[in-house]
Amino acid sequence: MNKETKLAKLQKTSKVFAVIARIIEIVNYVGAAICTAAIPVLFIAPDKLKYFISGQDSDQFFQMLSNNMEFKSAMVVFLIMLIVLTLASAYLFRKIGTLFRNINKDYSPFIPDNVKLIKIIAVFVAVIVLLEAGIVPAILIGLMLWAVALLFDYGCELQNESDEII
Repeated sequence: MNKETKLAKLQKTSKVFAVIARIIEIVNYVGAAICTAAIPVLFIAPDKLKYFISGQDSDQFFQMLSNNMEFKSAMVVFLIMLIVLTLASAYLFRKIGTLFRNINKDYSPFIPDNVKLIKIIAVFVAVIVLLEAGIVPAILIGLMLWAVALLFDYGCELQNESDEII
């Protein structure tokens, strides 16, 4: 495969991933909106949540929800944390989409903007993993993505040298 074919394939793939990232971003915004709407429903009409929650323990859940203010408060805290996580995830996928759009439109993926985006993505992924899985996986994943950013930074230097020669 020649250089132009490889670049065309990379750009086409990047375009597809940019669209997928945008869809995931929108799904996260919708999830955050649903969680936000659920908070007042907990207090105003908790019985309306039966349309969204079902299963073996749903009757016990609704009994606790209607009789226990501490349980309602815990549910509010849980929903707020879920809102924060989904908004952080939406922001993360916005940055991922931007990265892929940059790769799609430029002649090379090795540009300074992509290095910045990968560093932002590394930090956000590490924070989300920290909240969901713990400190060790967060550090490992964060460091691996940071290493990818450093590789892209080096690629930028090589790209600059190559551009100067031509």
